[in-house]
Amino acid sequence: MAPLTPHWTQPSHPDVQEVVKASETEFLTKSFSKVSLPPFAVFAKMTFPPCDLANEPTYATVQCGKDKHLNLNSDLLYINHSCEPSLIFDTGNFNVLAGPKGLQPGDELT
Repeated sequence: MAPLTPHWTQPSHPDVQEVVKASETEFLTKSFSKVSLPPFAVFAKMTFPPCDLANEPTYATVQCGKDKHLNLNSDLLYINHSCEPSLIFDTGNFNVLAGPKGLQPGDELT
């Protein structure tokens, strides 16, 4: 599967997120926090638009219901998976929250 070509204005969340790409030819990205937040504070909102409902799940969608998935259509896509995430995707309220440890500038966003 080819890397997703961003169709949104970048950076989409410049006040809170820094996206680092390995190179233009590799699909390797990381995101880092630019803010300090206490545990469970709102990091970003998943608003419509840019978010929209997806026709089917892909590597770039977030599950938001039993059979519902959404396209983030923003740099939030570059938040990597982790077994100990620094962020919580609260799909019931369409918020991205700081995890139980909070966030500090430079923390990797997972």
